[in-house]
Parts: sequence; C-alpha cells; structure tokens
Amino acid sequence: MNKKKIITGIIGLSLFMQPFIGNSIYADNEISITKPLKAGTRGESVVSLQKRLESLGYFNYKATGYFGNITKESLKKFQRDRNLTADGIVGKYTIAELNKTKETLTPVNRGTTENTISNWTWFGKITNIISRGTTFKVIDVYTGKEFNVKRTYGTNHADSETLTKEDTRIMKELYGGKWSWDRRPIIVEVNDMKIPASMAGMPHGSDFIGHNSMNGHFDIHFLLSKTHGSNRVESKHQQAIKIANKYLGQE
Repeated sequence: MNKKKIITGIIGLSLFMQPFIGNSIYADNEISITKPLKAGTRGESVVSLQKRLESLGYFNYKATGYFGNITKESLKKFQRDRNLTADGIVGKYTIAELNKTKETLTPVNRGTTENTISNWTWFGKITNIISRGTTFKVIDVYTGKEFNVKRTYGTNHADSETLTKEDTRIMKELYGGKWSWDRRPIIVEVNDMKIPASMAGMPHGSDFIGHNSMNGHFDIHFLLSKTHGSNRVESKHQQAIKIANKYLGQE
C-alpha cells in the first residue's frame, strides 16, 4: 500500500474518533459510571472517578484504575462535604453530585466546602425528594439516636409516622418518655442524602400506620416549610434546623 495513503488514512481515522474522545470517561467535567462502584473494583470507571475527585481537590495521586483504601477515603470525604451518606460507595446520588458542573460544585480548598443540600428548601426541592409514602431515617442531633418513619401526608411540611413500636419507643425516649411539642434538631437521612430538619414530638391528627403505638402523626419541618394552621414559617423550627446544619458542619 502507498505510504501516503496509509498516513492519510490514519489522519482521517483520528479526526473521526475525536468527538467520541471528547465524551469519554476521561472528560474532566463528567464521569461515566453506569453501576455502583466500591472498594475492590477495577477498570476505566474507577479511573474516571479518580480523575474527577482529583479535579475537585480530593484525590492527589495517580489514577490507577483500582478502587483501594485511598480512593475510598477520598470519596468518603467528598460525600461528607456534600451531605451524602459517607459509605465510600459510588451510588446514583453520589454520581449526580460528582457530575455537577463546576458552576454548581465548588472544589474544596483549604478546608472550606460548599454544600447545596443545606440550601434546599421544602417547597423548592425537599417535598419532592421526600414525597408522600417515602420512608426515611431520623437521627437526633443531641443524642445520635435513630428511628425510622414514613411521610404519610402533609403539604406545608412532612406529616410523619413511626414505622414500628420500637421506633416510637426511641422517639418518645428523646422527650423523656412523654410526648411534647418541643422542637428538636434532627437529620433526615433518605437515600444517600442527609438533610437538616426539625421535629415536634406530639402526635396529632391523621393516622395511617397501625400497631406502632402512636396515635396520629408528628411534624417534621425543613428550611422555609410552613405550619398547616398559620401557613407561616415557624421560627422555632427554623432555629432547630440551623442547629442541625451546624451539626453537619454547614455553618
């Protein structure tokens, strides 16, 4: 074959492949991962993850394509900073955070972080994440105790009910063994996200879950949620949410 034709063919093939290279897993602005990644995984998806973490200031090593302890700890630091469950596993919510554009996801620099979850409002985003029927975990900020609940109703905030008698026992224990309207700062953990919130420990109104030793539902408020009665943002709940934010290191 003519040498000139060979060179021309190579150049043509190179030009043909350029658009695909631009969208490859090595692109800095987005990672291409189609299934969860965890420690022990190998391959190009791990290279993509490592390069993305490097661009955000979390991974300061050569991209090897092996998901070892260094990659896991780097990822867990990223997850904590973004208010995700710090399990060191790349799930769909972690992928979504990693793939945010540089305008919405600020790299960490000298210990400072930017977390968009702390700015999410009830009506803007949270009410859709925790839609009616969603089950999630509540973590009490002051004690670290956890229990499981479901959003059963509510429009201005999340009307919620404990799932089991044991969940009710733990919740009631937080109030000294009796029900109370006192507001407590809490963390709502749903999917891979941790959202600052506030709860009042007094069951009232509608009741959808039986056999949980709770008659009625209790209120969980988020940033800029409102009460049902006054249709106003309640200052005590908002103050408790600020405390929850501080617990998460967002203030």
